[in-house]
Amino acid sequence: DNQETTTHYYISNEYNDAKTFLTKILYEWSVETMHFYKDTALNEDKCKVNKGAFALSILRSFVINILHLNKVENIGRKIVETTYDLTEALTLICMTRIKYGLIK
Repeated sequence: DNQETTTHYYISNEYNDAKTFLTKILYEWSVETMHFYKDTALNEDKCKVNKGAFALSILRSFVINILHLNKVENIGRKIVETTYDLTEALTLICMTRIKYGLIK
């Protein structure tokens, strides 16, 4: 009843079927979503680190992926709640490892 339909247009010089285009578009948006979380929840754009910036970016991605895998609804709030709570952070990591069979 409350469904809404929108149309998006993309310009490309590629010739592909609709499924291939959809896959590419969804991949692009997943990358943009990761950058959004890294900037809003983890303040990546405000970070002034020069040495080790790439490693720090990977750690931020790791944090966001752990929260996604544990189906955390509000990533920003969860990060604020657990900023200095090592026990909670380790619990989330262990839950992910058990859930995906990394720990037997």
